[in-house]
Amino acid sequence: MTATCAILPSSLGDTGTLRRGACPSIAAPMRTGDGLLVRLRPAATALTVQDLLALAYLARAHGNGLVEITARGNLQLRGLTETSVPPLAAGLAAAGIVPQRGVAIEVPPLAGIDPTELADAAPIADALRAALADAALSLAPKLAVVVDGGGVLSLADMVADIRLDTVAGTQGLAWRLSVGGDRVTARPVALLPRERVVEGVMATAAALAAIGPAARGRDLDPAVLAAALGADPAPPLAAVAPAHPLGAHRIGTETVLGLAPAYGQIHADRLAALVHALAGCGATEFRLAPHHTLLVRGLSTETLAAAEAAAMREHVWSTREAPGRTVSVCTGSAGCASASFDTHAAADALVAEAGDLLDGSFDVHVSGCPKGCAHPAAAAVTLCGTAAGVGLVLGGRAGDAAAAILPAGALAPALARLGTLLRARRADGETVGGLIDRTAPDTLASAYQGRQ
Repeated sequence: MTATCAILPSSLGDTGTLRRGACPSIAAPMRTGDGLLVRLRPAATALTVQDLLALAYLARAHGNGLVEITARGNLQLRGLTETSVPPLAAGLAAAGIVPQRGVAIEVPPLAGIDPTELADAAPIADALRAALADAALSLAPKLAVVVDGGGVLSLADMVADIRLDTVAGTQGLAWRLSVGGDRVTARPVALLPRERVVEGVMATAAALAAIGPAARGRDLDPAVLAAALGADPAPPLAAVAPAHPLGAHRIGTETVLGLAPAYGQIHADRLAALVHALAGCGATEFRLAPHHTLLVRGLSTETLAAAEAAAMREHVWSTREAPGRTVSVCTGSAGCASASFDTHAAADALVAEAGDLLDGSFDVHVSGCPKGCAHPAAAAVTLCGTAAGVGLVLGGRAGDAAAAILPAGALAPALARLGTLLRARRADGETVGGLIDRTAPDTLASAYQGRQ
């Protein structure tokens, strides 16, 4: 299977049989508990008011109306059927919304307009897309490439199979090629001048294709790649903490507002209402961003507060202080037949009962079933729906054995008990993540079940 996804399906054929780990595109939707799911990244850098209103209409007309912004800044439409996917594709085409095709190549969401960036990553990304399309290599469907030119909303924390990070040196700007990680954890390959960047990435992609169509960046040997390129050794890079895209940012002379639908999901009706309100505040352009965020341009200092109020009305976060933003939540029983409880209500209960403890030092995952779609990796705390109730999984994945299980109706008081326990045990200046690490699992499970 190649990494290229077509825009319009000629036939859905085996639709819904797409394996997990593949790319759920319009040509190959993925079957989930609430029907078929389509993920898309518009090829256009920015979306207009009309684009978002069209997306809201199409999500409502052809799916169950749920629209998601993923952690990597892609759009997902849910609740589609085999008969509704073709008219969705036609509707996107009619609206002029062209999904990006081929290997996922990410650039900072404000590339080209952020005066603090070292380089505009967009032209390099465009050149790489063209080169990879021409090469037609057989690559992993979820292979990711990051081209990071820096800036306020850099992609330093985004994991990729292949990374390019701009570096300012005595000889001017260069690009560090690395594989399998974020800015700090990716293994360095070579330091390349601008004119050799495409060559370096293509050599890396060819090495992946030679291993096989499931190969990822972690499977490569950086030393072998460096020798093949004959380039300068790549230096280690200092850790960079990019700003979270949520909230207001001063970018040059303009204010950009980052909005995040609660738990990454919004109904089409709320999305349309929000877009109309933001347009009334002067919004002219929208950009998808990591961490489930939509960036709004065109607002003024005078209209910023009104825009934030409009977001709050539609259950959309507009500040980095929103405690729920640290919780990964799937669709839940409200939109997925596989889920056994209302995950969004559970997340709201978690925020209400223990929001002051969500300090960002640990991962929290609320999963409607053991598949763990919203957070496939292990989390410090997971609430997972099972046939027996909602399980508390500590330091594991949704499908791992639960330390304790309760009926969904008993969840709110259980979370209150956990909050009380952790507050009583927390030392001055201690992160909650550290506190959880040093607390015996049996102690946490007893509090969850009310056996203290």
